[in-house]
Amino acid sequence: MVNFLSKTRFGPEANNVFKMPTTDFEQIADMGSSQFIDKVNDFITTFQSQQLPRLAELKRYYLADNNIKYRDTGRDSNRADNRIASDWAKYITVFMQGYMLGNPIQYEGDDNLVKKIAEFSQQNGADYHDGLLETDLSIYGRAYELVYSNANAQERVTKLEPEQTFVVYDDTIAADSMFGVRFYQIRFNKTDVRSYVEIYTADKIYYYQSNSSLFSGVKLVNEATHQYGAVPINEYKNNEERLGDFESVLDSIDAYDLSQSELANFQQDMNDAYLVLIGNPVTGTAEPEYATNADGELVLDDYGKPIPSENSSTDVFNDMLKARMLIMDNNNDPDGPKPNAFYLTKEYDTTGAEAYKTRLVDDILRFTFTPDTNDQNFAGTQSGEAMKYKLMGNDNLRKTKERLLSRGIMRRLRLLGNVWGIKSSVSTTNRQDDLYNAINDIQVNFTPNMPTSDEERLAELKNLFGVVSDETLFTLLSTFTGVDADDEMKRLADENQAGIDNFQAQTGYQTLAPDDGKADE
Repeated sequence: MVNFLSKTRFGPEANNVFKMPTTDFEQIADMGSSQFIDKVNDFITTFQSQQLPRLAELKRYYLADNNIKYRDTGRDSNRADNRIASDWAKYITVFMQGYMLGNPIQYEGDDNLVKKIAEFSQQNGADYHDGLLETDLSIYGRAYELVYSNANAQERVTKLEPEQTFVVYDDTIAADSMFGVRFYQIRFNKTDVRSYVEIYTADKIYYYQSNSSLFSGVKLVNEATHQYGAVPINEYKNNEERLGDFESVLDSIDAYDLSQSELANFQQDMNDAYLVLIGNPVTGTAEPEYATNADGELVLDDYGKPIPSENSSTDVFNDMLKARMLIMDNNNDPDGPKPNAFYLTKEYDTTGAEAYKTRLVDDILRFTFTPDTNDQNFAGTQSGEAMKYKLMGNDNLRKTKERLLSRGIMRRLRLLGNVWGIKSSVSTTNRQDDLYNAINDIQVNFTPNMPTSDEERLAELKNLFGVVSDETLFTLLSTFTGVDADDEMKRLADENQAGIDNFQAQTGYQTLAPDDGKADE
């Protein structure tokens, strides 16, 4: 643990991307060889020693287990030592996750392919899964998922823990993933610990195991083939630097925690202020100052500190501190004793302290592009356009995050498409297009979950009537109705037909048949 609010928080290698020369990997003939296992163990050791501490600290802040909890204050045991950790990290993460993915991701493209994606999403709870990925991205700056087939050969996707996963890329300009690594341990009791490593390549999965807590001792125990056509561990990045959403303001969060803690300490010390009594005769005159044993050596307590002799000056002073009293002697004053009694307190600059905390809050929100929902100007009565200006900084950040998230989702779809193509489980609407091209043409659409004025929104959509197609209009209206555009158009057509049928039944009048072109004779 680094000193509180000092020095560099993370090392220079804490967020590096692992790479390996392509030629070195191609020369590995046996994935169970000691040469390859040693190389993987080097990666794991580097990850644990240089990268895991950063990930663990970011997770601690998300759980409000901030560094203030571990601050060595050196305070006297009789003084307040509150350590209040704020939950800024979770506030920022929850806001960003909800803002980006509060509304499910929508896909546009080939109809049959979109239906297949929707089926896969429903079976795998993709909405919840994507939300978990965004949460990891906000915390760690990186997130991982595994695309795999279950025992029934059904395609599945699951999130992997960033503390136990990394991907090794090649040294080409394209920086393609060479293999993914998942490592973990299972502890059955204090002594029985087993280590597991899984290596995912473009066509196989290798399983390693050891009956110790050292990953260096793992041996290849099994291997399996997969048909996903690329490394099935999919890495997402929050930004090019792989930084978390609140990582840049950790120092400001620490400063806020310190301010809150010191305020609590002041309030507690004020409630337990020392009562000073002046004019009492001198007490605590026993000798020696500290207790000794028969050999004349100091007697120490459980903490290694000397024990004061009874009624010594130190013993009396300690009793005063416990009683929150300071009894002073001024009987030797040339002008005679001047008895007095008062509480010993110090002044607190309330205005200055609150201004300081306000500035810290502003900095935390500004540098993470998070709007202050407690701002009195951030009111629900404001227009949608005014709200957009307040969210503009966050909206600019969202665009970058969406592009990187879309890149990972498209890779997920390509992995799935390789298996769907082998199974022939989906055919494109346009028979001239192959599945690969159809997947590349898929559009991943995000709808930010932001507060809007329903009246303003509906007025805008009303003005679009006759300007855009009914399908487009119903698509925009789906955010209000919760009904898909195709279903809404079908419902409208059914209502129109029902109206026609009712009219004919009441009047006996027959309308023209759709392909007749002539009136009934």
